[in-house]
Amino acid sequence: MFKYLGIILLSTLLVGCATHKASFDVKTQAVAYKDLSSVKAPEGDPVIIAVYDFLDMTGQKKPGGNFASMSSAVTQGSYQLLIKALQDAGEGKWFRVVERSSLASLLQERKLIRTTRQLASGENAEPLPALLFAGAYITGGIVGYDSDIKSGGIGARILGIQANRQYREDVVTIILRLVNVQTGEVVITTTVEKTIVSTSTGSDVFKYFDADTMLVEIEAGYAKNEPVTFAVRKAIEKGVVDLIHLGAQKELWKFRVEVPQIKDYIEIGNDVHSDMKVEETLEQKINENKKETKVLTGSEKELVKKADDKDWENVDKENTDENNDNDTGDSSGNND
Repeated sequence: MFKYLGIILLSTLLVGCATHKASFDVKTQAVAYKDLSSVKAPEGDPVIIAVYDFLDMTGQKKPGGNFASMSSAVTQGSYQLLIKALQDAGEGKWFRVVERSSLASLLQERKLIRTTRQLASGENAEPLPALLFAGAYITGGIVGYDSDIKSGGIGARILGIQANRQYREDVVTIILRLVNVQTGEVVITTTVEKTIVSTSTGSDVFKYFDADTMLVEIEAGYAKNEPVTFAVRKAIEKGVVDLIHLGAQKELWKFRVEVPQIKDYIEIGNDVHSDMKVEETLEQKINENKKETKVLTGSEKELVKKADDKDWENVDKENTDENNDNDTGDSSGNND
């Protein structure tokens, strides 16, 4: 009786472990690579940039075991991920992305607007503003997806009870290129690799009961795989950060230099409490120094010189009078 009860409890425990689902802390709306949103802001206005294509160039198909799978191993929406990464760079302060993938649809819609306005207002129809043009555009793609780069595991079995753990690593590779529109030169090229980790844990029981007449075999396990799309997104965002830093090194743009404000605290009067103070910013201090060091004209310099000479003459006259008084006092003392 107790044997059957133990088998039931063990079976329930293993089935519960098998139904455990892997949990991923993946927030689809948050930035995957933290440095993307925290990168320093640029000096000046955001860079207008275009993206024409960013495709899957691997041709890899998702592994399907004993049958052929027609699904791609990596996402086919990497173009959209790149645009989102460019818009999120530096909290939206780095790039203004213009639409180029569906340019035909955009031009068709503008044509419809223009025609409708002309039918309503005739020749006085308000024209549409010109489209933004980009000084550079970004291209590239997913160039590699290598599976089973590294795999392994560990396990043990004792008295018909076994437990094991296995892991596997895949690598996805992307390339980003920045092209100058005016010259056609490839200005920047960056390559980023991202590792995709998959793990699995399992256990089984193989046991004979009742004098080798009753066989019990129970298996349980679960697997945890990092989403490939999340890994591609993280690699793209890392590539955008590298592109920004490489552009700054080549002096294509500059990071904004933030000058901290220096505050001087000046007490007002002697009878005022010490906590009552006036804040003077660095700009005010510089303006006061400029006023103090004002450049004088020729006539002003001559007047200042005359005033100084007159002051020195008065000082010399006072010193002469004091000396005469002293000499008079000394002579009178000698006569006495």
